[in-house]
Amino acid sequence: MEIEERRSPGTVRAYLADVRQLRAWLDADTQPEAQRGRAWDQISAADLHGFLASIKPKPHRIHRLLASWLKFWAFLRDVQHVPGLGNPPSEIKRPKLPGRLPKYLETPDIAKLLNAAHSDKNPDKALRNWAFIAFLYGTGARLSEVLSLTFDRIAYRDGEPVSIRVIGKGDKERTVPLSGTAQRALMQWLKVRKVDGHPTSPHVWSYLSGAQRGQPFSIRTMQAATTAAAIRAGLDPAKVSPHKMRHSFATALVEQGRSLHEIGTILGHENPATTAIYGRVKAQQLAQAAASLPDVL
Repeated sequence: MEIEERRSPGTVRAYLADVRQLRAWLDADTQPEAQRGRAWDQISAADLHGFLASIKPKPHRIHRLLASWLKFWAFLRDVQHVPGLGNPPSEIKRPKLPGRLPKYLETPDIAKLLNAAHSDKNPDKALRNWAFIAFLYGTGARLSEVLSLTFDRIAYRDGEPVSIRVIGKGDKERTVPLSGTAQRALMQWLKVRKVDGHPTSPHVWSYLSGAQRGQPFSIRTMQAATTAAAIRAGLDPAKVSPHKMRHSFATALVEQGRSLHEIGTILGHENPATTAIYGRVKAQQLAQAAASLPDVL
């Protein structure tokens, strides 16, 4: 998954956890002693049905479990060459998933979040957190794409940054134009980064001091900073995260009348269906608007 499919470490960990959960259930004391410790080629679809019946997962969870198991079985068959190994997960019918609308922040809540981030008692962290969150929102880029941004991937025009090149899923590169919000956030950060940051580090969003000076911010650091800002802003921290900035960016563009094709290109979506969920957000808002018409009957 890491080498051939360029999957993120988080995805790999999640898939491994799914396989280990199945293995733990197969070897649990609750199983008949004769069935514990069986090799993978002895596991049948009935076993998998039994596991699912024991945990009663929701439809989305079933989809992820089946994806993990299919990937693992393919590895055993094609890489480990386990003789006689079938593909039991394929015998389980995947449930139809309900359409899920992306969770996002309205523009006023984004403003509250940014103001709260800028109000940190530590002025260095205040600027860092404000600029970083604003840049995430202003580009719609993934957290990993922003954290890996280097100086050579910033394009300038008349001395101002106008776009960045990011490496997205599947190691694919795309150009992301900078909105006014992203431009202002980046320029404010670069004023400090170029003076106080590590002089030879290529990373734009990197620590300014300490043992990690010059290294990119950690995912945990920026997630914690976003949560802290959400709490200060009076927002539900469970509904605010760096990735929600991406959803908020896309939804805001839909509300401004931009096409799903344009939005999908900026976000780096290969499948148009991935971007289509933002169109459903607009449809939902239109339905709400129609429902607000005064009833004259």
